[in-house]
Amino acid sequence: MWMRITGYTAVLLLAVYLYFMYDETAISGILVLMVLYPVCAWLFLLMVRKKISAGLDRVPPMGEKGKCIRAGVTVRNASRTAAVRCEVEISVRNRISGRKIKRRYQGILPPGREETFWCESESDFCGNMEIELESVRICDLLGIFYIKRAVHSRASVKIMPEFRLMPLEITRAAREFRTDSDEYSGEKRGDDPSELFQVREYRVQDSIRDIHWKLSAKEEELMVKEHALPLGCAVLVWIDLSEKETSASGFSKLLETAASLSVTLAEQKCIHLAAWYEEKNERIGMKRVKDEKTAWELVWQLTEQEPYRDPVRKQVCFEDTFRGHEFASTVTIDGQGVLRKNGQIPELLRL
Repeated sequence: MWMRITGYTAVLLLAVYLYFMYDETAISGILVLMVLYPVCAWLFLLMVRKKISAGLDRVPPMGEKGKCIRAGVTVRNASRTAAVRCEVEISVRNRISGRKIKRRYQGILPPGREETFWCESESDFCGNMEIELESVRICDLLGIFYIKRAVHSRASVKIMPEFRLMPLEITRAAREFRTDSDEYSGEKRGDDPSELFQVREYRVQDSIRDIHWKLSAKEEELMVKEHALPLGCAVLVWIDLSEKETSASGFSKLLETAASLSVTLAEQKCIHLAAWYEEKNERIGMKRVKDEKTAWELVWQLTEQEPYRDPVRKQVCFEDTFRGHEFASTVTIDGQGVLRKNGQIPELLRL
């Protein structure tokens, strides 16, 4: 725009020069029009300013790493008589790195119509990509002068990783690990006397303590109670999102590692608990993962997390939250996406 204003000023100065050099009526008329044009343009912009509205109403909620994301900004012209030239400014920002890219799009809106400007971008990292409509410039018909319309519209696109199975071994100790839970298996019996799995006929090897006496009296034969198997979390996956260690590429790798680990454990029927520190709320966030759906929900939730700054407070919250809890294995994924068990990077993860 400034180049056009500079060009307009240069032409105006040329007209002034010609006016004093030559006594021509045409030059005088051109000079008058050029002097009056900024005033007319300003009045026009003030008149149509309130007729223009815009919003980010065509933004996909999610996308994939390395693939094109199309976000649409719809600009509406409520005026019934005037066509309007406009320019929208859109910024795309990675939440972790803070790196921002700005783009501008121009168009002409006929009276009573709307137009969608499509912003196409790709993300090299998984995580949360923020798209913001920063401003709408309403220009005069020649595109020389403009006035800004205040617009506050922001949307986020979650760039999800690819869920790939990873090599790991789940030991017998993890599969047979018993913990308390409010959820019980509907396929296997267990040893929790507080919950009933099923009732069946008595067998010679059954304990007399498991006999269901009331039902036995009703059926006129001995019936035995089988206890339920609690579906507790055998593995703790700790997401250590420290600000000092986390970068945009590291956070992306963290999401990829967490996605692969969770979906592999779910495929192996190993229920696990993912946890992380939320510094803003001063608490430990947790997600219980038992199948592919909850693994996907975990990664979706992780894209919203922000790195913490205070490791001391994090450790206090961690110890308070998990005091008295036991797990067969604890796995840590740091801010660079590196997976560790007991502080070591395993060649083959054995849980």
